[in-house]
Amino acid sequence: MKVIKKKILPEYFRVVRAREKNFEIRKDEDDIQVGDLLVLEEWDELYTGNSVRRYVKYVLRDSQDYGIMPGYCVIGW
Repeated sequence: MKVIKKKILPEYFRVVRAREKNFEIRKDEDDIQVGDLLVLEEWDELYTGNSVRRYVKYVLRDSQDYGIMPGYCVIGW
């Protein structure tokens, strides 16, 4: 398991924190795997100090049949 930190804009941070959104679509640049800890840090031109931690339960990669372009992935928790 590894810890992966990512910036997230306030409008998306709020719904993730409220557990209304349980996925992210991101560039597949961290080789994120099921079981990794994703730390989403709120970013509003600067870090706000707010963050949420989510354990990755699912990763969908390179699935053009579902609209996921090569080099991108959907991360679910």
